[in-house]
Amino acid sequence: MLKPLHKSVRRLLPLVASYFLLLQLVTTTASAQNLYSRSDFNYKSYKPNTSIGFYTGQTCSAIDIDHVVSLKDAYDAGGASWSLSKKQSFANDKANHVPACASINRSKGASTPSEFLRKSNDGKGLEYEIVTFCEYVGIYHSVKLKYGLSFDGNRMDTFKKCGVTLQQIILSHIYFVRKLENQLSNSSKLT
Repeated sequence: MLKPLHKSVRRLLPLVASYFLLLQLVTTTASAQNLYSRSDFNYKSYKPNTSIGFYTGQTCSAIDIDHVVSLKDAYDAGGASWSLSKKQSFANDKANHVPACASINRSKGASTPSEFLRKSNDGKGLEYEIVTFCEYVGIYHSVKLKYGLSFDGNRMDTFKKCGVTLQQIILSHIYFVRKLENQLSNSSKLT
């Protein structure tokens, strides 16, 4: 039983290594040139149908729609290479939207889940309790998988505390690499 597993892992290593090199190249190039522009995502704002904030479960004096996976996070995690059409689809995908108190949304910004949790009680500004943290982490994970986005820059212990295992994240990385390979293969056939 160990031999087939060992062979499978050995076959996947070059694939995973290629993925990390490609991801590093894309991320480094995009970050170095600082090309992120929120307007490229063409988000169409809308009014939430509630005054209760998803993160705190409290009534908000002002409420926004929050992108669970922020547009900046998506850009840095692989979305930099997306077409404008795909960026717009991502920005307007309601599976990635939750109603949030405006002040909480501003505090969260482009944070990853562990950064958002830290900001909620770091004593450096607005203090609040995130009552739906694991539900938020679940949505964040699902959206990242749906769009083939990297989890680099995320703390894995945050996911583990909410029942998302490292194996699931590794599988999502492998899925992302295969998706990239297919795209590269298809684009090379066109040239």
